[in-house]
Amino acid sequence: MNLSEIRKKAQQEKTGSAGVSVSTPAIAPAEVAGIAAGPVEAPLGDFVKPDFAEARPAPLPSPEAPSAPAFDPLALLLAGRAIARSDAGMQTADLIENDGEDFQELLCFRVAKEKYGVNIMEIKEIIKPREVTEVPRVPPYVSGVLSLRGIIIPVFNMHKRLGHAVAEDSGKERIIVMKKGEEFCGVMVDEVIQVVRISSATIEPPPAVLDGIDRDFVGGIGRFDGQMLILLNLGKVLDLNLF
Repeated sequence: MNLSEIRKKAQQEKTGSAGVSVSTPAIAPAEVAGIAAGPVEAPLGDFVKPDFAEARPAPLPSPEAPSAPAFDPLALLLAGRAIARSDAGMQTADLIENDGEDFQELLCFRVAKEKYGVNIMEIKEIIKPREVTEVPRVPPYVSGVLSLRGIIIPVFNMHKRLGHAVAEDSGKERIIVMKKGEEFCGVMVDEVIQVVRISSATIEPPPAVLDGIDRDFVGGIGRFDGQMLILLNLGKVLDLNLF
């Protein structure tokens, strides 16, 4: 092959390579329709419903044991009145008709180790201890005053008033609001125990060993369930002129 033929052939190969266009592969009909080969995925809105055949309901929480009702001295006082009137099924009218015996309803409370009683008709209410405001130039047994629904009442420390040593707080302390004439006073006690009903005929006078102010404070000695109960003379206990 001569030189001219070689050049001509080379020119033809160069022209042919420049005019070649790259062909795109044919697209399958399924791909044109937007369907991809392989597994078909479900649309987002469709889902397979789970099988709950083996599901077990969660156990319900066990109910809590009922807590003990809070001690309510006023409710105790009112309940004691109702019990005293019924006297275990025996009406007061029946007692009067049978033997004319008279009874007293007494609220029992504790100061130090002694148990005292006062007639429930002299009690207005029973409240929990609260902060009192100290008052200058008052006897040492007056802790101060407090406001009870707008009424200012003095509060007596029964430990000091009755000559007992002051004990530590036990959490059972209560203030018994008592009526003194047209006024009210509060007495702080260590614990309110119960309401009892005893026969007036069984109440003994203050013992002879008591003298002076101690004798004035005691209105009598009663007995309940074999225990001695000191009945206080509130008129004397709440008298600020008696020291």
